[in-house]
Amino acid sequence: MPTPEKEALVAQLRQDIEDGGSIYLTEFSRLTVEDMNKLRGKILAVGARLQVAKNRLLKLALQGTAAEALSEYLTGPTAITFCKDDPIAVAKTFAEFARQHEEVAIKAGLVEGKVIDRQQAEKLASLPPRDQLLAELLAQLVGPASGLVRVLSAALSDVVFTLQGIADKRQEAEA
Repeated sequence: MPTPEKEALVAQLRQDIEDGGSIYLTEFSRLTVEDMNKLRGKILAVGARLQVAKNRLLKLALQGTAAEALSEYLTGPTAITFCKDDPIAVAKTFAEFARQHEEVAIKAGLVEGKVIDRQQAEKLASLPPRDQLLAELLAQLVGPASGLVRVLSAALSDVVFTLQGIADKRQEAEA
């Protein structure tokens, strides 16, 4: 018989899953409490929230949601991370932490409605930050326009210099 606390936890997990954003399931076996708290702090710093829950309760929370396919990855100790803003920053945070703590690894995730596995999460972590990607995109969009402005400006400058030369020659001829 489920306890009211467990029912409330499942309801809260389901609400967090349905609220949208990205979800990561991570493995954290043999991680000390101190290291787990450091990881939580790093995840919180990038705008996400890490929570440990029993796999059985997570499976119940995932049932009937867009993230239901993540149930197959619920083996061993599992933490779930909820991210509403930048899924790349969260994946990078896990990757950086995993370099120092081999016990931590992303099992799977749900990013923009698509289930990703460990390899795809690692690829996501290798991408530049979101702000850098947007800046590069903006540079690609602005590049052709600024080139056109330079070409038109050069043509206009040529016309102005030519007219100035003609005016100078007339003044010399009149003098």
